[in-house]
Amino acid sequence: MRLLASYVMRGRSPAVMMTVLLGGLSLLLAPVSILSSGVVALVTLRRGVREGLFIAFLAASAFALLTLVALGDIAPAIGLLALLWLPAWFLGSVLRSTRSLALALQGALLLGVALIVTYYVQYPDPAAEWRLLLEPFSQRLVDSQLLPQEQQAELVESFALWMTGILAVLYQLQLSAALLLARWWQAVLYNPGGFRQEFHSLRLHRMLGFIGLPILALTFLGNQEGNVQLLDFAALLLMAVYFIQGLAVVHGLVGKTKSNQGWLIATYVLLIMAMPHMFVMLSVAGYVDTWFDFRARVRARD
Repeated sequence: MRLLASYVMRGRSPAVMMTVLLGGLSLLLAPVSILSSGVVALVTLRRGVREGLFIAFLAASAFALLTLVALGDIAPAIGLLALLWLPAWFLGSVLRSTRSLALALQGALLLGVALIVTYYVQYPDPAAEWRLLLEPFSQRLVDSQLLPQEQQAELVESFALWMTGILAVLYQLQLSAALLLARWWQAVLYNPGGFRQEFHSLRLHRMLGFIGLPILALTFLGNQEGNVQLLDFAALLLMAVYFIQGLAVVHGLVGKTKSNQGWLIATYVLLIMAMPHMFVMLSVAGYVDTWFDFRARVRARD
């Protein structure tokens, strides 16, 4: 990974080439999009806002030319520019200008909100659109006897209601991961150990906690009928950003107490094996830390 970052920092041509190459691979393997966005964010952090924007548009132009020749369409290039490279440039610009990782991650939260709003503008009834997409897939599961026929309708309805929010959360986490990767790359190349210190001390502003309190309370206590509202999606996005703070709390506590790294390994293993439960637990830990600052208390006790 360090070699990749070092290669990108050699100049414009390597940066554009890696952005285009990784962007193309992301159309086949979605997680690769984190690397592609991370390249744009790294250039923005290190070389400036104008240079990062130039790299994003230059990569989009090169990719548009490739897709036009190969597919006769530039839509993939426009999609990568709008959904990956410009948002990564925006987050890198926020971090570069404010030097606040917390504010930049809150910018990713706003991009998640923007995605939901855009989806509702385009599709007044998103659940109906998701049903059309999910029903053929669920039917294949039924035909292969992986899903009982009597559970098909209930499963499709449940996923259709939540898919817009889930998609926005995944998008937010993807952009956040790209920003964190770019910051880590920058630290590895120019400030060894800087990212570790910055991530271990990550805390979101209390104002976000005040804003999020009624949203989270109404979501978990007020919705007893099972209806999915925009408020529920807002709660998911808040949980995603506090999930990152929860990870920072775990890393920070392990670092300050000089505990065995096995605690971190166990955390990520549980995160893979019990994703929904660990996501909620770390989100709660991150939100509570906003008010109690566990890492500061450990520091005071030492």
